[in-house]
Amino acid sequence: MVEKTHSTGLSKCLGLFSFLLIITLFLSACSSGSANNSHKVISIGISQIAEHPALDSARAGFVDALKEKGYEEGKNLKLDTQFAQGDIPLTTTIAQNFVSQKKDLILAISTASAQSAHNSTKNIPILFTAVTDPIYSGLLKNPDAPEGNVTGTSDLTPVAKQLKLGKALFPNASKVGILYNTSELNSQLQVDIAKELAKEMDIEIIEIPVTNTSEFEPALNAKIKNIDFLFLPSDNLIASNMPIIAKIAMNNKIGIIGVDEPMIKNGALACEGLDYYKLGYQTGIMAVEILEGKSIKDIPVSMLKETELIINKDVAEELGVNIPEEMLKKAVLVKGAE
Repeated sequence: MVEKTHSTGLSKCLGLFSFLLIITLFLSACSSGSANNSHKVISIGISQIAEHPALDSARAGFVDALKEKGYEEGKNLKLDTQFAQGDIPLTTTIAQNFVSQKKDLILAISTASAQSAHNSTKNIPILFTAVTDPIYSGLLKNPDAPEGNVTGTSDLTPVAKQLKLGKALFPNASKVGILYNTSELNSQLQVDIAKELAKEMDIEIIEIPVTNTSEFEPALNAKIKNIDFLFLPSDNLIASNMPIIAKIAMNNKIGIIGVDEPMIKNGALACEGLDYYKLGYQTGIMAVEILEGKSIKDIPVSMLKETELIINKDVAEELGVNIPEEMLKKAVLVKGAE
């Protein structure tokens, strides 16, 4: 009878020990899993068509948004930033390398970069920014509910605002030149929009197409005498060569209406501009949502609705352009060329 009681007590002790051991192992596993997740380094590939102020600002905004939300390089984030230096085929190589490296997410800055990423993977989440029209560019069909692995932010410039600004500064203008890169779909789209608006605004659009930097001078010199002001669309080739374009325009006493602050700081007269830093920041918030489990189909394409009137006072004075007082009151004024 004593032996039976001893045996039963031992069994209970062993049972309790086993139970506690299982609980301890379970909690340890959970703790280990949580630690692994919290220490996982997120790898993001950034493909940027070229280095110029607008796109650089978008990238800076993207990185700052991630940092503010707890994703910081050197801690839990690794950024691999690659520049194509304007070489569109190189964007494909960059995208394919990101896919082979199994990045957690790809940020594509520019239409060409986004198209190459889109063509390279249907699995890795892709965010784009500084893309004028993602539908026109073939990135998606429904911007309100993206159907694939791609979404992002658009930098479609308010072409109507830019042309109206030009007419306000040059009231007698009837012919507007548009310098653009024929290799960029976004640029052609903006030209098409301008041509439609021109019918309502009683102006004529003079197209000045180029394909590379060496064509700027002959193309502009051939037509600049026949225009009243020059409109520069959101175009990476144009943005990367603003000093050259501004010099030719100034030599001919022609004012430039641009699309963003970097253009104005580099010699254009004025714009109703988008803030590319804010655009990139908005894209960074999207990245956080994706990394934390939100489905891309639930993240619609977005764009900045607000624009900012920016005027280069030095350029206005050199051209002899009289800026209306009410315009000066609400404008951001910049000087010179940086």
